[in-house]
Amino acid sequence: MKIEKIIVRVQNPKTKKRQLFISAKKLHRLLDSDVSYKTFLETNVLWSRLREDIDYHFSKKVDTYNLSICAVQAILIMENTEQSWILFNEMTDLINDGFSSILIKGDRNVSNK
Repeated sequence: MKIEKIIVRVQNPKTKKRQLFISAKKLHRLLDSDVSYKTFLETNVLWSRLREDIDYHFSKKVDTYNLSICAVQAILIMENTEQSWILFNEMTDLINDGFSSILIKGDRNVSNK
C-alpha cells in the first residue's frame, strides 16, 4: 500500500484548521514493524521531541494519534528500515508535487474525518 492512501484531512484541535495527518496505527501497520504498536508509539511519538498539538494530537474518536506530515517524515527517518525509506521517498514525492495526486481529485482519496 502506498503512503498516500493513509493520509487523512483532520481539523487540528489547536489551530482549528484542516490539515493532512496520518494515523499512528496505520503508519505502524504500513511499516510492518517488528515492535508492538505500544512500543512504536512510545518510542517515536510520546518519548520523542515531537510537539504535542503541533506535530501530533490524540483523536478520542478513533483512539489513535494523528501525526503531521513532518512528524511522519521524522519517524520514517528514525525507523531506518528499507520499508521506511521507501515510504519516506513516496512522501517526499507527494510533497514535491504539492500533494496534487491527492488534492486535485476533489479530495476523494483524502478522508475528511
